[in-house]
Amino acid sequence: MRKETKDKGRRILRPVVLLFARLGISPSSVTLAAIPLSLGAAFLFKYGFFPWAGIITGLVGLCDTIDGELSRLTGKTSSAGAILDSTIDRLSEGIIFIGIAWYYLEINHIFVLMTLLASLFSFMVSYVRARSEGVGRDCQVGFFERPVRVVVLMFSAIVLGKRYFPFGVGLIFAGTLFTFVYRLLYVLRPKA
Repeated sequence: MRKETKDKGRRILRPVVLLFARLGISPSSVTLAAIPLSLGAAFLFKYGFFPWAGIITGLVGLCDTIDGELSRLTGKTSSAGAILDSTIDRLSEGIIFIGIAWYYLEINHIFVLMTLLASLFSFMVSYVRARSEGVGRDCQVGFFERPVRVVVLMFSAIVLGKRYFPFGVGLIFAGTLFTFVYRLLYVLRPKA
């Protein structure tokens, strides 16, 4: 995601982050709040309440953004917090995809497979970046990072609804597959 886009998002969320800091809410609390929200979104997807599931998915995405901003603002950044954040991000995203797959289990197995593949490549997009940075290689390339996936899920659930929701999942599958391959090729190229 482009730096300008991230900076705009940070400016929009700044009042919320400042409020959380004044209230003494810790970044880890915001991170952990994503788990019950993800379970709620998965439950809502599973039972076909797609617009509500989309809204809750958006709240999960906000937790992911706010926790990092809050940790920077309050000076509570740590390697343990970063590991917790990344782990909860993967867990919450996986939980939501499980709810979606579960909904389509009795409707269309192709949609289930597409949801599982979207989930797999979502994880791989994040994994390649984390692994690359772990060995000292920059990997901030590609478009289908988590904020984009959250927006696509939200839009698909709220606007497209149950009937056309698979188009959104298909877009996530295609976008994450492309981003995964692009990132992998990017980091495997010889250093200049």
